[in-house]
Amino acid sequence: MTVLIKSLQMATNPARIGREAAQPHDEAYSLFTCTTECSPLRKEVEINGVPLFMEVDMGASQSVMNQEAFERTVKLNDPRSSEKMKFTRMCPLKIWFSNRQQSLLASLVLLPICYLVLLYPSYHKQQDIWRYYTMSQDCIARLHNQSQRIVSSPCKPNSSQLELSVLYPGKPLGRIPVFVEKGKIPRPGNTFYQPPFGFRGCEEQLRKVMAMLPQTGLPKNLASTSCRRCIVVGNGGILRGSRLGPYIDQHNIVIRMNNGPVADHAADVGWKTTLRITYPEGAPKSPREYDPSSLFVVAPYKSMDLDWLNAMVSKEPMNLWQKMWFWQSVVESVPLEPQNYRILNLDIVRETALTFLGYPEPRHNQWRWKQVVPTLGVTSIIIALHLCDEVNLAGFGYDMSRPDLPLHYYETVRMDMMNIQAVHNVNGEKLFLAALVKGKVVNDLTGGVSW
Repeated sequence: MTVLIKSLQMATNPARIGREAAQPHDEAYSLFTCTTECSPLRKEVEINGVPLFMEVDMGASQSVMNQEAFERTVKLNDPRSSEKMKFTRMCPLKIWFSNRQQSLLASLVLLPICYLVLLYPSYHKQQDIWRYYTMSQDCIARLHNQSQRIVSSPCKPNSSQLELSVLYPGKPLGRIPVFVEKGKIPRPGNTFYQPPFGFRGCEEQLRKVMAMLPQTGLPKNLASTSCRRCIVVGNGGILRGSRLGPYIDQHNIVIRMNNGPVADHAADVGWKTTLRITYPEGAPKSPREYDPSSLFVVAPYKSMDLDWLNAMVSKEPMNLWQKMWFWQSVVESVPLEPQNYRILNLDIVRETALTFLGYPEPRHNQWRWKQVVPTLGVTSIIIALHLCDEVNLAGFGYDMSRPDLPLHYYETVRMDMMNIQAVHNVNGEKLFLAALVKGKVVNDLTGGVSW
Protein backbone atom coordinates (compact mmCIF):
# COMPACT_ATOMS: atom_id res chain seq x y z
CA MET A 1 0.00 0.00 0.00
CA THR A 2 1.34 3.46 -0.94
CA VAL A 3 0.13 6.69 0.66
CA LEU A 4 1.01 10.17 -0.69
CA ILE A 5 1.82 12.80 1.94
CA LYS A 6 2.17 16.46 0.86
CA SER A 7 3.03 19.41 3.14
CA LEU A 8 1.11 22.62 2.51
CA GLN A 9 1.21 24.38 5.91
CA MET A 10 2.93 24.04 9.27
CA ALA A 11 1.53 21.08 11.18
CA THR A 12 0.48 20.71 14.76
CA ASN A 13 0.29 16.96 15.33
CA PRO A 14 2.82 14.83 13.41
CA ALA A 15 1.80 11.75 15.45
CA ARG A 16 -1.30 11.48 13.25
CA ILE A 17 0.84 9.75 10.66
CA GLY A 18 0.99 6.67 12.88
CA ARG A 19 -2.81 6.52 13.19
CA GLU A 20 -3.91 7.69 9.76
CA ALA A 21 -1.18 6.29 7.52
CA ALA A 22 -3.82 4.63 5.33
CA GLN A 23 -5.47 7.90 4.34
CA PRO A 24 -4.03 10.67 2.17
CA HIS A 25 -3.83 14.05 3.88
CA ASP A 26 -2.23 17.44 3.42
CA GLU A 27 -0.88 18.04 6.94
CA ALA A 28 2.60 19.56 7.18
CA TYR A 29 5.02 18.84 9.99
CA SER A 30 7.40 20.70 12.25
CA LEU A 31 11.05 21.04 11.25
CA PHE A 32 13.09 17.82 11.25
CA THR A 33 16.68 16.88 10.54
CA CYS A 34 18.28 13.57 9.61
CA THR A 35 21.32 12.09 11.27
CA THR A 36 22.52 10.51 8.01
CA GLU A 37 22.62 11.84 4.48
CA CYS A 38 19.14 12.43 3.03
CA SER A 39 18.81 10.69 -0.32
CA PRO A 40 16.04 9.08 -2.42
CA LEU A 41 16.37 5.70 -0.63
CA ARG A 42 14.00 3.77 1.59
CA LYS A 43 14.48 4.75 5.22
CA GLU A 44 12.96 3.84 8.55
CA VAL A 45 11.58 7.04 10.05
CA GLU A 46 10.63 7.64 13.65
CA ILE A 47 8.35 10.59 14.43
CA ASN A 48 7.19 11.12 18.03
CA GLY A 49 8.14 7.52 18.80
CA VAL A 50 6.04 6.10 15.92
CA PRO A 51 8.21 4.05 13.48
CA LEU A 52 7.37 4.49 9.80
CA PHE A 53 9.04 3.17 6.68
CA MET A 54 9.32 5.85 4.04
CA GLU A 55 10.93 6.51 0.70
CA VAL A 56 12.00 10.14 0.77
CA ASP A 57 12.49 11.83 -2.60
CA MET A 58 14.51 14.85 -1.47
CA GLY A 59 16.41 15.56 -4.69
CA ALA A 60 19.82 16.94 -3.67
CA SER A 61 21.17 15.84 -0.26
CA GLN A 62 19.99 18.10 2.51
CA SER A 63 20.42 18.05 6.27
CA VAL A 64 17.34 20.10 7.19
CA MET A 65 13.71 19.51 6.15
CA ASN A 66 12.06 22.89 6.32
CA GLN A 67 8.61 23.74 4.96
CA GLU A 68 9.86 24.08 1.40
CA ALA A 69 11.95 20.90 1.54
CA PHE A 70 9.19 18.86 3.14
CA GLU A 71 6.73 19.90 0.45
CA ARG A 72 7.82 16.94 -1.62
CA THR A 73 6.55 13.48 -2.33
CA VAL A 74 6.91 11.01 0.56
CA LYS A 75 5.82 7.41 0.05
CA LEU A 76 5.16 4.81 2.73
CA ASN A 77 6.79 1.53 1.76
CA ASP A 78 7.73 -1.95 2.81
CA PRO A 79 8.32 -2.17 6.59
CA ARG A 80 11.17 -4.62 5.96
CA SER A 81 13.47 -1.83 4.70
CA SER A 82 16.88 -2.31 6.34
CA GLU A 83 18.49 1.18 6.19
CA LYS A 84 17.48 3.53 8.98
CA MET A 85 17.28 7.30 9.25
CA LYS A 86 15.97 9.01 12.36
CA PHE A 87 14.23 12.41 12.23
CA THR A 88 14.23 14.58 15.35
CA ARG A 89 12.96 18.03 16.15
CA MET A 90 15.43 20.90 15.78
CA CYS A 91 15.73 24.14 17.73
CA PRO A 92 15.64 27.30 15.57
CA LEU A 93 19.32 28.12 16.30
CA LYS A 94 20.47 24.73 15.03
CA ILE A 95 18.35 25.11 11.91
CA TRP A 96 19.87 28.54 11.26
CA PHE A 97 23.43 27.21 11.59
CA SER A 98 22.78 24.32 9.21
CA ASN A 99 22.79 26.68 6.27
CA ARG A 100 26.35 26.88 4.94
CA GLN A 101 26.31 30.59 4.14
CA GLN A 102 24.83 31.44 7.49
CA SER A 103 27.46 29.32 9.23
CA LEU A 104 30.21 31.18 7.40
CA LEU A 105 28.71 34.51 8.41
CA ALA A 106 28.48 33.35 12.01
CA SER A 107 32.13 32.28 11.95
CA LEU A 108 33.21 35.66 10.67
CA VAL A 109 31.32 37.31 13.52
CA LEU A 110 32.42 34.92 16.27
CA LEU A 111 36.15 34.86 15.44
CA PRO A 112 36.74 38.58 16.11
CA ILE A 113 34.68 38.31 19.29
CA CYS A 114 36.86 35.44 20.53
CA TYR A 115 39.99 37.43 19.71
CA LEU A 116 38.69 40.46 21.61
CA VAL A 117 38.00 38.22 24.59
CA LEU A 118 41.65 37.15 24.52
CA LEU A 119 42.82 40.74 24.33
CA TYR A 120 40.51 42.00 27.07
CA PRO A 121 42.82 41.17 30.01
CA SER A 122 45.55 43.32 28.45
CA TYR A 123 43.34 46.32 27.81
CA HIS A 124 40.87 46.54 30.66
CA LYS A 125 41.34 49.05 33.47
CA GLN A 126 43.42 51.19 31.10
CA GLN A 127 42.77 54.36 33.06
CA ASP A 128 44.53 52.93 36.15
CA ILE A 129 47.60 51.32 34.60
CA TRP A 130 50.10 54.14 35.19
CA ARG A 131 49.45 54.25 38.90
CA TYR A 132 51.14 50.85 39.14
CA TYR A 133 54.37 52.16 37.64
CA THR A 134 56.59 54.96 38.90
CA MET A 135 60.34 55.51 38.62
CA SER A 136 62.05 56.47 41.85
CA GLN A 137 64.33 59.49 42.05
CA ASP A 138 67.24 57.22 42.96
CA CYS A 139 66.68 55.17 39.82
CA ILE A 140 66.47 58.31 37.67
CA ALA A 141 69.72 59.66 39.15
CA ARG A 142 71.49 56.34 38.54
CA LEU A 143 70.35 56.23 34.88
CA HIS A 144 71.43 59.84 34.33
CA ASN A 145 74.88 59.25 35.79
CA GLN A 146 75.42 56.21 33.61
CA SER A 147 74.15 57.97 30.48
CA GLN A 148 76.29 61.04 31.10
CA ARG A 149 79.37 58.87 31.48
CA ILE A 150 78.64 57.05 28.19
CA VAL A 151 77.84 60.03 25.97
CA SER A 152 80.66 62.21 27.32
CA SER A 153 83.40 59.64 26.64
CA PRO A 154 85.19 59.61 23.26
CA CYS A 155 83.65 57.41 20.57
CA LYS A 156 85.62 54.21 20.03
CA PRO A 157 85.74 53.10 16.38
CA ASN A 158 84.37 49.60 15.72
CA SER A 159 84.02 48.90 19.44
CA SER A 160 80.60 47.22 19.25
CA GLN A 161 81.57 45.06 16.27
CA LEU A 162 84.75 43.92 18.00
CA GLU A 163 82.88 42.93 21.16
CA LEU A 164 80.28 41.12 19.03
CA SER A 165 83.01 39.04 17.36
CA VAL A 166 84.26 38.03 20.81
CA LEU A 167 80.77 37.15 22.03
CA TYR A 168 79.87 35.24 18.86
CA PRO A 169 83.11 33.87 17.38
CA GLY A 170 82.59 32.57 13.90
CA LYS A 171 79.46 34.72 13.45
CA PRO A 172 80.73 38.01 12.07
CA LEU A 173 78.34 40.60 10.71
CA GLY A 174 77.81 39.91 7.04
CA ARG A 175 78.87 42.40 4.40
CA ILE A 176 75.25 43.27 3.84
CA PRO A 177 73.98 46.74 2.87
CA VAL A 178 71.35 47.85 5.34
CA PHE A 179 69.14 49.37 2.64
CA VAL A 180 68.20 48.00 -0.75
CA GLU A 181 70.54 49.56 -3.31
CA LYS A 182 69.91 50.42 -6.92
CA GLY A 183 71.58 48.01 -9.28
CA LYS A 184 71.36 45.22 -6.69
CA ILE A 185 67.67 44.41 -6.98
CA PRO A 186 67.28 40.63 -7.22
CA ARG A 187 65.99 39.21 -10.47
CA PRO A 188 62.82 37.10 -10.40
CA GLY A 189 63.69 33.57 -9.31
CA ASN A 190 67.16 34.49 -8.01
CA THR A 191 66.10 34.73 -4.37
CA PHE A 192 65.01 31.74 -2.34
CA TYR A 193 63.16 33.46 0.52
CA GLN A 194 59.84 35.26 0.57
CA PRO A 195 59.22 38.31 2.80
CA PRO A 196 60.20 38.97 5.52
CA PHE A 197 63.40 37.02 4.81
CA GLY A 198 63.78 37.87 1.13
CA PHE A 199 62.10 39.44 -1.88
CA ARG A 200 61.05 36.30 -3.73
CA GLY A 201 57.76 36.86 -5.55
CA CYS A 202 57.79 40.66 -5.25
CA GLU A 203 60.84 41.62 -7.31
CA GLU A 204 58.81 43.66 -9.78
CA GLN A 205 57.06 45.58 -6.99
CA LEU A 206 60.47 46.33 -5.48
CA ARG A 207 61.81 47.52 -8.83
CA LYS A 208 58.92 49.96 -9.31
CA VAL A 209 59.40 51.53 -5.87
CA MET A 210 63.17 51.76 -6.19
CA ALA A 211 62.76 53.64 -9.47
CA MET A 212 61.05 56.45 -7.52
CA LEU A 213 63.73 56.79 -4.81
CA PRO A 214 66.55 59.21 -5.65
CA GLN A 215 68.82 58.05 -2.77
CA THR A 216 69.36 54.65 -1.19
CA GLY A 217 72.16 55.05 1.37
CA LEU A 218 72.95 57.12 4.45
CA PRO A 219 72.93 60.91 3.98
CA LYS A 220 76.38 62.32 3.25
CA ASN A 221 76.66 64.08 6.60
CA LEU A 222 76.28 60.75 8.43
CA ALA A 223 78.26 58.64 6.00
CA SER A 224 81.28 60.92 6.40
CA THR A 225 81.30 60.75 10.21
CA SER A 226 84.50 59.01 11.33
CA CYS A 227 82.98 57.38 14.43
CA ARG A 228 79.24 57.01 14.78
CA ARG A 229 77.62 56.58 18.17
CA CYS A 230 74.06 55.27 17.83
CA ILE A 231 71.15 54.56 20.11
CA VAL A 232 68.18 52.30 19.40
CA VAL A 233 65.17 53.69 21.25
CA GLY A 234 62.63 51.00 22.04
CA ASN A 235 59.02 51.71 22.95
CA GLY A 236 59.13 50.13 26.40
CA GLY A 237 57.17 51.60 29.28
CA ILE A 238 60.41 51.79 31.27
CA LEU A 239 61.19 55.04 29.41
CA ARG A 240 58.26 56.84 31.01
CA GLY A 241 59.51 59.23 33.67
CA SER A 242 63.19 58.51 32.95
CA ARG A 243 63.94 62.01 31.60
CA LEU A 244 66.65 60.57 29.39
CA GLY A 245 65.71 62.73 26.40
CA PRO A 246 68.78 65.04 26.50
CA TYR A 247 71.16 62.08 26.63
CA ILE A 248 69.41 60.27 23.78
CA ASP A 249 69.65 63.35 21.57
CA GLN A 250 73.45 63.50 21.96
CA HIS A 251 73.91 60.42 19.75
CA ASN A 252 74.94 60.74 16.10
CA ILE A 253 72.16 58.39 15.01
CA VAL A 254 68.87 57.90 16.86
CA ILE A 255 66.84 54.93 15.64
CA ARG A 256 63.16 54.70 16.50
CA MET A 257 60.62 52.06 15.60
CA ASN A 258 57.04 52.01 14.42
CA ASN A 259 54.77 54.63 15.95
CA GLY A 260 56.89 55.42 19.01
CA PRO A 261 56.02 59.11 19.47
CA VAL A 262 58.36 62.00 20.16
CA ALA A 263 55.75 64.73 20.51
CA ASP A 264 54.62 65.11 24.13
CA HIS A 265 57.31 62.66 25.28
CA ALA A 266 60.56 64.45 24.40
CA ALA A 267 61.65 64.80 28.03
CA ASP A 268 61.82 61.01 28.34
CA VAL A 269 62.68 59.86 24.80
CA GLY A 270 64.27 62.91 23.15
CA TRP A 271 63.15 64.75 20.03
CA LYS A 272 65.83 63.67 17.54
CA THR A 273 65.02 60.97 14.97
CA THR A 274 67.57 59.86 12.38
CA LEU A 275 65.94 56.61 11.26
CA ARG A 276 62.38 55.49 11.88
CA ILE A 277 62.04 51.82 10.97
CA THR A 278 58.52 50.50 10.53
CA TYR A 279 56.10 48.38 8.56
CA PRO A 280 52.82 49.87 7.22
CA GLU A 281 50.62 48.88 10.17
CA GLY A 282 53.12 50.40 12.62
CA ALA A 283 53.65 53.75 10.89
CA PRO A 284 52.74 56.81 13.00
CA LYS A 285 49.26 58.20 12.48
CA SER A 286 50.18 61.75 13.51
CA PRO A 287 51.98 63.96 10.95
CA ARG A 288 53.93 65.49 13.86
CA GLU A 289 56.00 62.31 14.16
CA TYR A 290 57.56 62.62 10.70
CA ASP A 291 60.82 64.56 10.89
CA PRO A 292 61.61 65.97 7.41
CA SER A 293 65.32 65.48 8.08
CA SER A 294 64.97 61.80 9.04
CA LEU A 295 64.96 58.60 7.02
CA PHE A 296 61.75 56.60 6.87
CA VAL A 297 62.84 52.96 6.56
CA VAL A 298 60.15 50.47 5.53
CA ALA A 299 60.54 46.82 6.53
CA PRO A 300 58.38 44.92 4.00
CA TYR A 301 57.13 41.92 5.96
CA LYS A 302 54.81 40.99 3.08
CA SER A 303 54.65 41.83 -0.62
CA MET A 304 51.67 44.16 -0.16
CA ASP A 305 53.87 46.41 2.02
CA LEU A 306 55.71 47.43 -1.13
CA ASP A 307 52.43 48.45 -2.75
CA TRP A 308 51.71 50.59 0.30
CA LEU A 309 55.17 52.18 0.03
CA ASN A 310 54.57 52.82 -3.67
CA ALA A 311 51.36 54.68 -2.78
CA MET A 312 53.11 56.73 -0.08
CA VAL A 313 55.99 57.80 -2.31
CA SER A 314 53.81 58.54 -5.34
CA LYS A 315 51.15 60.28 -3.18
CA GLU A 316 48.45 58.13 -4.76
CA PRO A 317 45.63 56.45 -2.82
CA MET A 318 45.43 52.70 -2.38
CA ASN A 319 42.38 50.85 -3.63
CA LEU A 320 40.06 48.85 -1.39
CA TRP A 321 41.57 45.52 -2.43
CA GLN A 322 45.03 46.64 -1.34
CA LYS A 323 43.78 47.90 2.02
CA MET A 324 42.22 44.52 2.83
CA TRP A 325 45.64 42.84 3.15
CA PHE A 326 46.69 44.70 6.29
CA TRP A 327 45.89 43.37 9.74
CA GLN A 328 45.01 46.84 10.99
CA SER A 329 44.35 50.24 9.41
CA VAL A 330 47.34 51.95 7.82
CA VAL A 331 48.08 55.60 7.19
CA GLU A 332 47.09 56.76 3.73
CA SER A 333 49.64 59.55 3.41
CA VAL A 334 53.10 60.26 4.81
CA PRO A 335 54.31 63.89 4.85
CA LEU A 336 57.79 63.10 3.52
CA GLU A 337 59.55 63.44 0.17
CA PRO A 338 60.95 60.57 -1.94
CA GLN A 339 64.51 61.28 -0.74
CA ASN A 340 63.44 60.43 2.83
CA TYR A 341 62.44 56.84 2.04
CA ARG A 342 64.57 53.73 2.31
CA ILE A 343 63.72 50.02 2.00
CA LEU A 344 65.23 47.66 4.53
CA ASN A 345 67.34 44.94 2.99
CA LEU A 346 65.56 41.76 4.12
CA ASP A 347 68.91 39.97 4.31
CA ILE A 348 69.26 41.86 7.61
CA VAL A 349 66.08 40.25 8.95
CA ARG A 350 67.31 36.84 7.86
CA GLU A 351 70.73 37.42 9.44
CA THR A 352 69.05 38.45 12.71
CA ALA A 353 66.85 35.35 12.75
CA LEU A 354 69.23 32.64 11.58
CA THR A 355 72.70 33.81 12.63
CA PHE A 356 72.11 35.54 15.96
CA LEU A 357 68.77 34.26 17.28
CA GLY A 358 69.35 30.72 16.00
CA TYR A 359 65.90 30.31 14.47
CA PRO A 360 65.38 27.36 12.10
CA GLU A 361 65.65 27.85 8.37
CA PRO A 362 62.34 29.32 7.14
CA ARG A 363 60.29 26.86 5.14
CA HIS A 364 58.16 27.71 2.16
CA ASN A 365 54.63 27.84 3.50
CA GLN A 366 51.84 29.84 1.94
CA TRP A 367 50.38 30.85 5.31
CA ARG A 368 53.68 30.83 7.25
CA TRP A 369 52.07 29.40 10.39
CA LYS A 370 55.36 28.07 11.79
CA GLN A 371 57.54 31.01 10.81
CA VAL A 372 59.06 32.85 13.77
CA VAL A 373 60.03 36.44 12.94
CA PRO A 374 62.40 38.65 14.95
CA THR A 375 60.85 41.71 16.53
CA LEU A 376 61.62 44.99 14.83
CA GLY A 377 63.48 46.01 17.99
CA VAL A 378 66.09 43.24 17.78
CA THR A 379 66.32 43.70 14.00
CA SER A 380 67.01 47.41 14.58
CA ILE A 381 69.87 46.53 16.93
CA ILE A 382 71.50 44.46 14.19
CA ILE A 383 70.95 47.38 11.81
CA ALA A 384 72.72 49.66 14.30
CA LEU A 385 75.63 47.23 14.58
CA HIS A 386 76.01 47.42 10.79
CA LEU A 387 75.85 51.23 10.70
CA CYS A 388 77.55 52.36 13.90
CA ASP A 389 80.79 52.07 15.85
CA GLU A 390 79.14 52.26 19.27
CA VAL A 391 75.59 51.06 19.96
CA ASN A 392 73.43 51.93 22.99
CA LEU A 393 69.88 50.93 23.90
CA ALA A 394 67.01 52.57 25.74
CA GLY A 395 63.45 51.38 26.31
CA PHE A 396 64.11 47.65 25.92
CA GLY A 397 63.07 44.78 28.16
CA TYR A 398 59.91 42.83 29.00
CA ASP A 399 59.28 42.17 32.68
CA MET A 400 56.87 39.26 32.24
CA SER A 401 56.76 38.72 36.01
CA ARG A 402 54.83 42.00 36.26
CA PRO A 403 51.92 41.60 33.81
CA ASP A 404 50.24 44.76 35.08
CA LEU A 405 53.10 47.06 34.03
CA PRO A 406 52.73 49.27 30.91
CA LEU A 407 54.10 47.68 27.76
CA HIS A 408 54.75 51.00 25.96
CA TYR A 409 55.61 54.45 27.27
CA TYR A 410 52.90 56.17 25.24
CA GLU A 411 49.79 54.03 25.83
CA THR A 412 47.99 51.91 28.42
CA VAL A 413 48.49 48.43 26.99
CA ARG A 414 49.66 46.03 29.67
CA MET A 415 52.77 43.86 29.66
CA ASP A 416 50.80 40.59 29.49
CA MET A 417 49.69 41.38 25.96
CA MET A 418 53.01 39.87 24.84
CA ASN A 419 51.72 36.49 26.02
CA ILE A 420 49.05 36.56 23.33
CA GLN A 421 51.19 36.98 20.23
CA ALA A 422 52.76 33.91 18.64
CA VAL A 423 54.91 35.52 15.93
CA HIS A 424 57.93 36.42 18.08
CA ASN A 425 60.06 34.39 20.46
CA VAL A 426 60.17 36.89 23.33
CA ASN A 427 62.13 34.67 25.72
CA GLY A 428 64.77 33.89 23.10
CA GLU A 429 65.19 37.58 22.31
CA LYS A 430 65.51 38.45 26.02
CA LEU A 431 68.42 36.03 26.32
CA PHE A 432 70.05 37.49 23.21
CA LEU A 433 69.74 41.07 24.47
CA ALA A 434 71.04 40.09 27.92
CA ALA A 435 74.07 38.49 26.26
CA LEU A 436 74.75 41.66 24.26
CA VAL A 437 74.63 43.82 27.39
CA LYS A 438 76.70 41.43 29.49
CA GLY A 439 79.25 41.10 26.68
CA LYS A 440 79.49 44.91 26.43
CA VAL A 441 78.43 44.85 22.81
CA VAL A 442 75.78 47.44 23.69
CA ASN A 443 75.04 49.66 26.68
CA ASP A 444 71.55 49.64 28.20
CA LEU A 445 70.69 53.17 29.34
CA THR A 446 67.40 52.22 31.00
CA GLY A 447 68.42 48.90 32.57
CA GLY A 448 65.35 47.02 31.37
CA VAL A 449 67.25 44.21 29.63
CA SER A 450 68.42 42.81 32.97
CA TRP A 451 64.80 42.18 34.11
